[in-house]
Amino acid sequence: MKKMVIRRDKEVADATLGAFSLFDENGGEILTGWTLEPAGPDEVKPNLDRRIPEGKYNAVWSYSPRFKKKLPLLSNELVSKDRRILIHTGNYGRDTTGCVIVGDGLGKNGVFNSIKKFKELVEYLKFEDFIVEIDNVSV
Repeated sequence: MKKMVIRRDKEVADATLGAFSLFDENGGEILTGWTLEPAGPDEVKPNLDRRIPEGKYNAVWSYSPRFKKKLPLLSNELVSKDRRILIHTGNYGRDTTGCVIVGDGLGKNGVFNSIKKFKELVEYLKFEDFIVEIDNVSV
C-alpha cells in the first residue's frame, strides 16, 4: 500500500506548513510537495478549525458534496470519518477547516500550484486507498 508522510515544520498566523513525500509499495519515494493545514494545537474534537493530531491515518477515497468529486478522507481510532478530514486543493489557511491542502510551492503563509500537485497525487494513487503518517517536527 502506498504511504504519504507529512512532516509539519512551521506555524504561521492561521496555518501549519509542512512537506510531504509519497512512497510506493516498496518504499521508494515517488512524489514530493508541500502541505498546509489549520493552525495548532492538534485537536480530535470536530468543528474547531484545528489540525488533526500527529499519527497514522487510513486514507480512503470518498465523494465530497462540497467539492463534487472523490477525495482522500482521513480517519483513525481518534479521528472519525464523520469529521470529514480531506486532502484537497487550496492555498491559504482560510481554505481549510481541518483538512490537508497539498501544493507544488511554498510561500510565507501558504502553498502554491495546489491544483497541479493534487492532479499529480491522483495520478500516482490511481484512486487506491493509502496510509498517511503525520509527524510534528518543529511545531
